[in-house]
Amino acid sequence: MIAKYKLWLQGGALVVLVLLGFGIGWSWQGDRWESKYSERETEYAEARAEAERQARSEETRRAAAVEGIRREARERIAAAESDAAADRADADGMREELANRTRRATQGAGACPGGSPATTTLILYSELLDRADARASELAQEADRRRIAGLACEEQYDSLNSPPKQSASL
Repeated sequence: MIAKYKLWLQGGALVVLVLLGFGIGWSWQGDRWESKYSERETEYAEARAEAERQARSEETRRAAAVEGIRREARERIAAAESDAAADRADADGMREELANRTRRATQGAGACPGGSPATTTLILYSELLDRADARASELAQEADRRRIAGLACEEQYDSLNSPPKQSASL
């Protein structure tokens, strides 16, 4: 009878050993794959951190470039406005000179009741020149401002679309 149970005990022991071997193999394989996934996750985390650092560096570079371009544009606009102010002062001086000459030319025409046609034409041309010069000055100032703004916009676009400069160590 023991022989009958001996066979069952041997079979049970064999099943236990097989299950134990299977469990150990399963555990070992799981540990192996877990370490691989852990390494891969570490690599991904490092790559993600590096990509984030590069993105922040690029963002900082772009923001600095845009701010520099804005500062230069403001300086150019200020220079253009000071040039326009100087041009207005010169134009005012020429207008005064033209007004003085027109006054001198019309003083002698006071004897004529309606004024001479040449004098009237001179006054008309003087006023027309004065208005045209003032309007041209306004248009030139606005054109300068828009040109500078357009160039600044173009520079900003180019700075944002240019690839980042690679350092020599790479």
